[in-house]
Amino acid sequence: MLSNNYLAESKHVFLMFVMGIFLVACNKSSDDSKVIEVKVEVPTLNDQNIKEFTIKMAKDYNASLDSLVTEFNAAKKEGNEYQFVNYRNYTWTPNYIEKKDYYQKVLAHNSTYLSKSPTRILFDKFEYLIYTGIELKSVLLDQDDVKLQEQLAAITKDKAIVDGLIN
Repeated sequence: MLSNNYLAESKHVFLMFVMGIFLVACNKSSDDSKVIEVKVEVPTLNDQNIKEFTIKMAKDYNASLDSLVTEFNAAKKEGNEYQFVNYRNYTWTPNYIEKKDYYQKVLAHNSTYLSKSPTRILFDKFEYLIYTGIELKSVLLDQDDVKLQEQLAAITKDKAIVDGLIN
């Protein structure tokens, strides 16, 4: 049978736990009220602005891919796979997601026009960058040279397709 002391102490611990959750929730909601969302204008694409847009998006693609590969190579050279994992998880991915979300809005807004445009494939390549990051992380953690060669070939092929859109 449980003692009265134990029950009283259990109630006290439970009460402290509930109060802690309440305080964290109250504090969290006050932080959320400070978040300011910046509205980015989504362009309407047409024959006059598609080339300029394609060049900008291709540059974003190349910069995102290059930063990922550069950090991968540095981590591989140093034998520090967690350097890359941390970079990919906490630096690269949030930046990538922000850009990807923007480009998904552009795609949704311009779906009819882009369905007839060679630029459409660029959206797919940009979307796939997240998987490139995952594959590079996997290659590094598994130290799998065969997968690495396959991934590098895929990167080279995709980069050539993207560069072909702007040349």
